[in-house]
Amino acid sequence: MKRSWGRWAVLGSMAMALGMGGPAMAQASKTGHMPHKTGDIKADEAHRVGMMMLADGAPAFLAQLRAINESEIALGELTVQKAASPAVKQYGEHMVSDHRTADQQLLDFAKQRNLQLPVRLQPTNDVQTRLRSANEATKARLTVLDAPLYDQAYLASQVANHDEAIQLVTLGRQQYPELAPLLDGLLPKLREHRDQAYRLLGQSQPQAQAAQPQPAQQPAQPAQRQARPPSGERR
Repeated sequence: MKRSWGRWAVLGSMAMALGMGGPAMAQASKTGHMPHKTGDIKADEAHRVGMMMLADGAPAFLAQLRAINESEIALGELTVQKAASPAVKQYGEHMVSDHRTADQQLLDFAKQRNLQLPVRLQPTNDVQTRLRSANEATKARLTVLDAPLYDQAYLASQVANHDEAIQLVTLGRQQYPELAPLLDGLLPKLREHRDQAYRLLGQSQPQAQAAQPQPAQQPAQPAQRQARPPSGERR
């Protein structure tokens, strides 16, 4: 089964480009993200780059989660309009409903704890900038696709989006333990969304392949007539 790894390719390329120190480590130290060392170089590097996904400070991190909710709501509404499969349309409806609920829970949590969320969150490092660009490119592509190819592209993006969100929330819980009551409630629903998208993606692929234009068939060649011998000549 094909899966969308676009954002993880972005993270991988960022890890290679940033290296094991230098500007990236300086950025991480400025944001208060402590180095994570296990002795496994690749695992430590993935964790460090993953931590750079996090916004700096609990209020900014909650604003980051709000942006995810808003994106999922918008894509869900688009899917209700464009998807060919009733199951994919229903999934889009669930995304709208569930992420609206999650967003309201987030706002209530912030209000109870007197956390002032920034109105507009700006990227603070290259990882966040490139992830935002990847998200915008995905939205632009979905806007111009038609069903049933839309269904497959949307579901693939949902697997990637929710993989990203799960990692973000997991790391955010480690970095901002005061947000645990909220984040612990978000993770099960994010995993459920991811698994649903993955199952639907497997079901949508045969339909998408059937919709691909078939190669033009070559016109049948007329049967060659057997040459007749000249008059008077025996066969």
